[in-house]
Amino acid sequence: MPSSISSSEFENQYQTLDSNSELKVRFKTLLGGLFMFALVVGLYKFIASNIPMNARVLEMMDYVPTLVAENPQRKKVMVFGTSMVQAGFEPDQFDAYFESRGQDIVSYNYGVGNLNPEFQQYVTAHIRRELEASGEMLDLSLLEFNPFQTTKSRNVLGAITRDQNEAVLLSLNELWEITLQNPDRGFRLLNIRFFREGISAELLSSIFTINGPVNFDAPDPEYAAAEERRNEMRRAFLNTLPDGSNPFGGIWSIDRRGGRLNKSQLSEESLDALYDYAESFVHPALMEPDLQRRVRQGDILGLDFEERLVQAFINMVNDLNAVSEHMEVVLLPRNTDWVVYTPEVQEKLDALMERVTRETGVAVRDMQNHPQITPEMFVDTTHLSFALGIDTYTRVLAETYADVLSE
Repeated sequence: MPSSISSSEFENQYQTLDSNSELKVRFKTLLGGLFMFALVVGLYKFIASNIPMNARVLEMMDYVPTLVAENPQRKKVMVFGTSMVQAGFEPDQFDAYFESRGQDIVSYNYGVGNLNPEFQQYVTAHIRRELEASGEMLDLSLLEFNPFQTTKSRNVLGAITRDQNEAVLLSLNELWEITLQNPDRGFRLLNIRFFREGISAELLSSIFTINGPVNFDAPDPEYAAAEERRNEMRRAFLNTLPDGSNPFGGIWSIDRRGGRLNKSQLSEESLDALYDYAESFVHPALMEPDLQRRVRQGDILGLDFEERLVQAFINMVNDLNAVSEHMEVVLLPRNTDWVVYTPEVQEKLDALMERVTRETGVAVRDMQNHPQITPEMFVDTTHLSFALGIDTYTRVLAETYADVLSE
């Protein structure tokens, strides 16, 4: 006769099975949560490692003491500015020009992208502190004024990266002062600096805002063909390099003193491929979207200047002027085929440059319409070509300031 199970025994067994099932669900949930956490952390690390701005600007700042210590007897030249300086000035070629004249010059490319004057002034303040502490001076400093980085439109965009830039660029003493005044903000900045790879949540969530809206429609065929040719030319150039290195990364190279690449070290094959790559940029289908992005993000054609950014730029001038034997503000060449000013915009820019000289005593050299720089020497609407453009402008700078550096 089969044994019978009492109702109490059945309930106990059911509760045991139910408890085991609940534990399994909790365990699976825990594993799933750990997996998602690891995935998010890994994705964050990957994105952070591929945002080069922090690495370049921190290398620039860290190198200032070494810059002075390694070159006590040499004349030192610093060209400071935005990505237009980063793309347009080659220290190796500049120094070689003076070496051929029997002069010992060492120059540095202190250009970095995605920083408006509000954040650039943190870097110039750091340079000033380091040089004043060492008792050394720069023999020549050239500070780029970038008109479309000083507009109200650019100020709005800068709000997205404010936490990141302040966390990375401010000194520890300045961060501590912020923490004392506003603990929530101070701890947030310290968290970004020490625990988030220097990348703020606002920056990660706004990547597409910075780079422009994502177009999910089918791309324009002409644009797609031009972009594909550009990518093909890039691959062809990189394949000619002996070790597969990429000279177009965002890292500040100590060996090249911030420059992009030393063409004297390239083979004929690499040089030919490099010039083909540069030529592939010059296509209307690529230029027009680039111009519209500059209009949207920087008001490049209207130049409605933001006063707080103007004041920040004046602070930069005063910082570098205090530690330089000779200093000038420079307007870099403009791609006049695409960036065309009305007479009213030009007057506005001229008036602002006159104000900078009046308030700082530092001269402004306007090279926006330099006769030796033509629109074919640009890779987009603002940046000089890494082929002929950077060579020509570097030589122009050397010739322009030869007399200053020979004094």
